[in-house]
Amino acid sequence: MNYLNIIKKINNKSFYSTTSKVATTGIEKIVIDNKDYLKSLNTGQVWELIVGIEVHAQTSSKQKLFSKGRSTGSMEGREANTCVDYFDVAFPGTLPVINKECVDHAISTGIALRGKINKESYFDRKHYFYQDLPQGYQITQYRKPLVRGGSMELELSDGRTHEIKITQIQLEQDSGKSIHDIHPTRTLVDLNRAGIGLMEIVSEPDFRSSEQVGCYIEKLQHLLRYIGSSNANMQFGEMRCDVNISIRKPTKAFGNRVELKNMISAKAIIASIDYEAKRQISILEDRGRVSRETRGFNPDTGETYHLRSKETEVDYRFFPEPDLPPLVIKGGRVEKLRRGMGELPDDLKKRLIKEYSITKKEAELIVKEKVLATFFEESLTHNLKVENKKRDVKKVLNFLLRDIFSYINSKNITDWNEVLNKKLTISKFTELLDLIEQGYITTNVGKTVLFELLDGENSGTSLKELIDSKGLSQISDNSILDEMIKKLVNDHPNEVTEYHQGKTRIYKYFMGEIMKNTKGRSDPVTVNDLLKKYLDLKKQ
Repeated sequence: MNYLNIIKKINNKSFYSTTSKVATTGIEKIVIDNKDYLKSLNTGQVWELIVGIEVHAQTSSKQKLFSKGRSTGSMEGREANTCVDYFDVAFPGTLPVINKECVDHAISTGIALRGKINKESYFDRKHYFYQDLPQGYQITQYRKPLVRGGSMELELSDGRTHEIKITQIQLEQDSGKSIHDIHPTRTLVDLNRAGIGLMEIVSEPDFRSSEQVGCYIEKLQHLLRYIGSSNANMQFGEMRCDVNISIRKPTKAFGNRVELKNMISAKAIIASIDYEAKRQISILEDRGRVSRETRGFNPDTGETYHLRSKETEVDYRFFPEPDLPPLVIKGGRVEKLRRGMGELPDDLKKRLIKEYSITKKEAELIVKEKVLATFFEESLTHNLKVENKKRDVKKVLNFLLRDIFSYINSKNITDWNEVLNKKLTISKFTELLDLIEQGYITTNVGKTVLFELLDGENSGTSLKELIDSKGLSQISDNSILDEMIKKLVNDHPNEVTEYHQGKTRIYKYFMGEIMKNTKGRSDPVTVNDLLKKYLDLKKQ
C-alpha cells in the first residue's frame, strides 16, 4: 500500500514523497564462524547484510580542481556565488587546468590506504543534467583512475578485526549546491562549491554489519585528517557518503541493492542501514521483491523513504575528456609524498605501545591528533642534558590525556594546533614537568599553572618567574608545615577521637584542610608523614 510521507515544510507548504509502507521485522545481530549475520526474530531465518560505500572527500587544497577559484573549506557562511571562476560556471572558451595539490592529496590518500598509484590515469566526462551542474557533465575518472586497490583493517567492539578492500580512488569535480528551503516555489543555486576537488573512495561490498560501516567512516575520516588530504567535516559536507545496501541468504548471489545518497552523519548512516536491513528482510520473508531504488533517511522517524527508482543503469554517456591530457605521475613523486607523511596512525599506535609500554587506549588517544603524538614524544626528551634519559611517561600522559583533554573539551576547541605549540610550547611544558620533578611546585600547583598557560598567562618571562610572582612555589620549610599540622590536630579533638575510633574518612578531611590552607603548595608526602605523626601522638 502506498503512503504519502511529509519530507519537509517550506513557508508553511508541505512537500511529499510517495513510499510503499512495509511492516519491518525484528532482527538480531549474530556472529557465526567469526562472520556477522542477521537473524529474523519472526521466522528464525539467517540473512547476510551486504554494504558498499562510496565516500566523496573534499581535498584540502586552496584552489579548485581545474580552476583558480577559491576552495576554502566547506563554503559555509560564504556569500553565495562569490568563490567562482569562469571555468566553474562553464563560461564559453574556458579550459580546465589540473591542480597539482589536489593530485598530491589523492596520491597521499592512496598511499595511506595501501593502494596502487597508477603512473598514468585519465579523465572522462560523465553526462547528466542538474541545475547546479553548469557544464552539463562532470569531469571524473571512469576508465583508469589515479588509484587502484587498497584496504583498511577495522577493529570491532568485540575484539575481532575485519578487512575492507578498496576498489579505487578517483579525482573528480564537485557540483554546486541546490537550495530548496529559502523560496516556496523556486530552487536557488549556489556555485561556490562547483569545481572543488573531490576524492571518490570506492569500497568493495565487504561490509557485513552497520558497526563495521561506522568504524570505517570514523577511521577513514581520522586518516584523511591525519595525513592532511581532507578536513573531512561531515557536518559541512566535506565528506559525504553514498551507501549501497542489499540482503541475501548466506552464500547466495547478491540481491537488489538500495542506494542512500549524500549521507553526512555517521550516526544517521548506521541507523539507516539497520532500518533498511529490517525493511528488506520483511519484504523477502513475505516473498516480495526488493526494488532497486534511491532512498532518503528521515532522522526524526529513523526510517528510509523512496526518492526515485533505479531499475536500469543510468547511461551517463562517458567519453574521454578532450581538454585534458593523460595524468602522468613522474619520477619519485610518489616516494616523496610517502616519506613526507611519516608514520601512519596504525603503525604509530603499535610502536607507541611497544616502545613506551602504554595501554592500547592511551595509544589510541595520543594518535587521535597528529600534533598530540608529536608533542608527546618530544616532551619526553626535550632539553634533557643527560643522553638517552627520558621523562616519566605516565606523568607526561597524565597532563596530556587528562588535564589538556579536559581543558580542550571545556573550551569546545576542535583544533589541537590552537593549543599545542601556540598557547603551550614544548619548552614551557617540559619546564613545568621538571619543576614538579625537582619539588619546586606540587603536582596540584602544576595543574593550576598549566591552565594559566593555556589561558594565555605568559608575559614572556620564565615559568619560574611566573610561579614566584604568583606565590605558587612549594613550601620548602618543613617547620612551617609542622606547626600548621600540629595546630590543626590540637584544634580538632573531636575529629581526632573519631579517627582513632576507626572513621578513616576523617584523615581525608585533615589532608583537605592542609591543602586548602597551603593553597596546594605543600608536598603531599611530607604532609602525610607529619599528619600521621601528630595523630599517633594523640592516641597515646
